[in-house]
Amino acid sequence: MSKQTLNLSVEKHIKERAKRIAKERGISVSKLFEEAVEQVEEPIEEYTPKPGSAAERIYNAIPESEKLDNYDYKKLKIDALKDKYDL
Repeated sequence: MSKQTLNLSVEKHIKERAKRIAKERGISVSKLFEEAVEQVEEPIEEYTPKPGSAAERIYNAIPESEKLDNYDYKKLKIDALKDKYDL
């Protein structure tokens, strides 16, 4: 990927903080910004397994009525652990 220039306008204290954090990590402010943006989660697109894969066979084995559109993985995990350990 080619790098492109991006000019940002930020408060002076933010600029100084970014420079200090980048220096402590041994990276550039540009790299610090890239890492921060990469950490932000983007909306998850609908999962489509590769045709003929084991994942597709499992996915197709689940009845449509039992497939979840938007599920909270952490809540499902907690609920499963509660069931397993009778909590």
